[in-house]
Amino acid sequence: MSRLTKIVWLIMAFTLLGLAACGSGTPISDSSLTYTQIWKTVEVAQTQTGMFVSPTPLVTNTPLASSTSRPTNTPLLSATPMPGTPSATAFTVNTLTTPTGLQSASCDNMAGVADVTYPDGSVLAAGTIFVKTWRVKNLGPCTWNQDYRLIFGWGGTGTNWDSTPSSHLSALVLPGDTIEISVSLAAPMNPGNYSAAFRLQNAKGYNFGPAQTVVIVVK
Repeated sequence: MSRLTKIVWLIMAFTLLGLAACGSGTPISDSSLTYTQIWKTVEVAQTQTGMFVSPTPLVTNTPLASSTSRPTNTPLLSATPMPGTPSATAFTVNTLTTPTGLQSASCDNMAGVADVTYPDGSVLAAGTIFVKTWRVKNLGPCTWNQDYRLIFGWGGTGTNWDSTPSSHLSALVLPGDTIEISVSLAAPMNPGNYSAAFRLQNAKGYNFGPAQTVVIVVK
């Protein structure tokens, strides 16, 4: 028999004894009322007893939160070239070809042989018109024709030599042959030292060979 049941029966027994003891006093007019009071007393006793004897709920084991795995580093998708599209590693940048003297060196080359007139350092009066002439030699395997010319290169500060027209060759020059080339210039009006460089240029517009210089002193 459970503890609660024992307590209930004890309460009922004490209640009945109490009522019996009181029987000699006030008469009980209705037996059903007596039993109703007994059961109310029992219910109250059950309620009060339940407050203290209520079964203690078992502590359930709450599962610990499972550790969440950290996201792993997912490699980025590599760009896959579309069919017919060149890959980045196979891509070649095409550069424009600019004419230079080196590109014609295998065909055209030359060397200065001598200053025929007005060697470097010549002294001139201010405003003198003079013709500078160089002798040069064809060192390349190609023949020079009349489309080859002498052009202004650089320098000439304080002069108007940069506006000098180009001077075309007067004849064919075979490999190993020499030719004299000339340009007409004017000495500046102000005293001082003046210099400039001229270049040979072939029919395709490539400059080649060493520069030919003009160096004068104006008194």
